[in-house]
Amino acid sequence: MSPRSRRTTAGVFAPLAVALAVLCGCTALPTSGPVVQSRGTDHGDSHRASDIDARPPLDGASRVEVVAGFLDAMTAWPVQTSVAKQYLTDEAAAGWNPRQETLIYSDSLPVRESSGTVSVQLTAADRLDAAGAWRGAVGSEELTLDFQVSVEDGEYRIVDPPDALVVPASWFRQRYHQVSLYYFDQMAQILVPEPVFVPEGDQLATSLVSGLLAGPPPLAQGVVRSFVPSGLSIGLSVPVDEAGVADISLAGEAQSVTAEQAELMLAQLAWTLRQDPSVTALRVTLDGSALPLPGGVSQYSVDAAAAYGPAGPGGSKSLYAVSQGRLLAGSRDTDLDPVTGVLGDEGAGVVAVAVSPDNEQAAAVDRGGRRVRLATVDESTSQPAAQVLLDGGDYARPSWDNAGRLWVLERRPGGAVVWLYDGEGVRTVQVPGITGTRARELAVSRDGTRLVAVVRTAEVDAVVGARLLVGGRGQVRRAGRPFVVRAPEGSKITDLAWAGPTRVAVLTATAPGRLYEVDVVAADGATVGVDVVSTIVNGEVLGLAASPVEDAPMYAVYADRFVDIVRQESHDIGPDGISQLDYAG
Repeated sequence: MSPRSRRTTAGVFAPLAVALAVLCGCTALPTSGPVVQSRGTDHGDSHRASDIDARPPLDGASRVEVVAGFLDAMTAWPVQTSVAKQYLTDEAAAGWNPRQETLIYSDSLPVRESSGTVSVQLTAADRLDAAGAWRGAVGSEELTLDFQVSVEDGEYRIVDPPDALVVPASWFRQRYHQVSLYYFDQMAQILVPEPVFVPEGDQLATSLVSGLLAGPPPLAQGVVRSFVPSGLSIGLSVPVDEAGVADISLAGEAQSVTAEQAELMLAQLAWTLRQDPSVTALRVTLDGSALPLPGGVSQYSVDAAAAYGPAGPGGSKSLYAVSQGRLLAGSRDTDLDPVTGVLGDEGAGVVAVAVSPDNEQAAAVDRGGRRVRLATVDESTSQPAAQVLLDGGDYARPSWDNAGRLWVLERRPGGAVVWLYDGEGVRTVQVPGITGTRARELAVSRDGTRLVAVVRTAEVDAVVGARLLVGGRGQVRRAGRPFVVRAPEGSKITDLAWAGPTRVAVLTATAPGRLYEVDVVAADGATVGVDVVSTIVNGEVLGLAASPVEDAPMYAVYADRFVDIVRQESHDIGPDGISQLDYAG
């Protein structure tokens, strides 16, 4: 007997639903329910930030006043650094490069002078690189900014400013937000979003195109590739007309662009510009000549490159569940029934499962978590039996990427092992920060360039991430250095899932069996100026069902039901119940 689903309305997720609705653009949601605690976005006030005029140095200012004035001048809005340069010696002003990085500090102690050096002690700070990509927390040894000050033309001036824009977090939250620049994976099969921060304002289209032309951020070098020719510029701006068409006039010494390259270039521009709500289409000229558009159209819709989207082609929202050891398939509007393949048979013994993004294959953990088998979802005469991939270990739920690569975490007493099946064989991949640790769960992004895992340290859990470097023929070469996606907060993490191309949903047990917290965090680990959703809900939540596919609902999964967190619709399960529910991937 298969579980049957019946839709009802739930009231346990209201504040989370409201917060997620802000992210999704939804409205008219309930606002009541037994929620213990919730908090919303870290993003600043949605109202336009006030202009700030930087003040030049006063005659006769002391060393301390000059340094304090220099820091204040960097908060000019709209951003400009000409006044800040007036606090520097002529030589220092000529060499100062505030675009090299951004330091965002939460607070600082008063500027002080000691032995001719003026110092500023930051209590905590985070760093962005030159492209605006998040680089994480500044080390404790770098939190003290020392300034040498000398006399020039009778006034104190700074000799050695840091090559950075140094600004308070409160200022940054109000004036910057995170967007994605879209590049391709190395096989040019799927677009990969690279999150960066850009200033608020009416020049978003210009900021997006300028960022894309600059090429991938440093940490994405070797991970992604761009089909936008290097050495191009856009001049003053990217104008958007009343019809929503962005005119992109590119200039430079680019080589001729083939039709194939033009298609991929347009896909990058379209997905990047679709984040500007005022843009519906684009036109591109290259050194004055119109870039040929597919089909001979006069403008290219921002929705035209859906096939290259970061969630992969198709956008399936099919659901898969495990019930009584069998694999079930269905949707939120249909029953969950056993699949026709061998994993749907009685006695299949499935403990955990992951279905490939094309909905054709399933990797199942069985024998109490001690074996991993690969089988077709539906009955197949060409592959009637399941293939054993791994045996004899303690395996977490597998995870698929869009290229059909299967990732499996094996938990070992001496440290975790990451296994990769690429269609030809199974091998281990050394993933710094995950391999050899007390990692418990693992999930790969749909584009195949990011890996996140739950890692236990000192009895608390953190989410650790790493970028994956893949060759042009799809072979995984290595993993990059690890970074913290979500720092330990004292509770055990019981599940994680990709809730968007650059967002990870994390389920933690605040009070196991009674209270659970759902956090949706930035996959790059950014904690300032990003939309962060968090709430605590009642009941024994088994896990999360989430997907990077646009508009795919996120579900909280219980043994007898699954609940759409935004719509608050509860889908009841029959007497057999379920032990897992998830989307493909």
